Amino acid sequence: MQLQDINKTRYNKHIKITFIAICIFMLAVSLTVSTLLIHFWGGPEGENLLWNITGVVVAAVLLARILITYKHHPFLYEVVYMRQVKAELNRIYRKQRKIKAAAAEGDPRAMAILDFSYRASRHIFELDNNTITLDDLAKSQKELSDLQQQYNITELAPYQSEWVAEY
Repeated sequence: MQLQDINKTRYNKHIKITFIAICIFMLAVSLTVSTLLIHFWGGPEGENLLWNITGVVVAAVLLARILITYKHHPFLYEVVYMRQVKAELNRIYRKQRKIKAAAAEGDPRAMAILDFSYRASRHIFELDNNTITLDDLAKSQKELSDLQQQYNITELAPYQSEWVAEY
């Protein structure tokens, strides 16, 4: 996976619209389905929790199906791309301790994974206006640069997602 330039304004607009649409869809469908279920099969004593949960589950399944169907639509490009980047960062984070240990021993692949992780994190932080942790990120990038100099690694290979499984 390689990082791509994303239009920040377009991304923020599309993520907000997508989030609002998901909320409205979940609310409308879950209320409609649960109301219909309660109307036809609900008990008079008002214990209809099962029908309400069923309404939410039906709405979630329908939403998942819609999102799977339309995930390649141009409107959702930035949203889906950023979700993929965040998922990749999550995979790296779960193995970060081993990756950092390997990088400290001079493993160039581990350094490439960390480099991608830091660049992707910066990319996400800047798109999401989360600039609070950029100082910590810069410090981590400096430590990685120092490791590269220590082991005379002048250039890192492009990141390959399958490398993470090695750690």
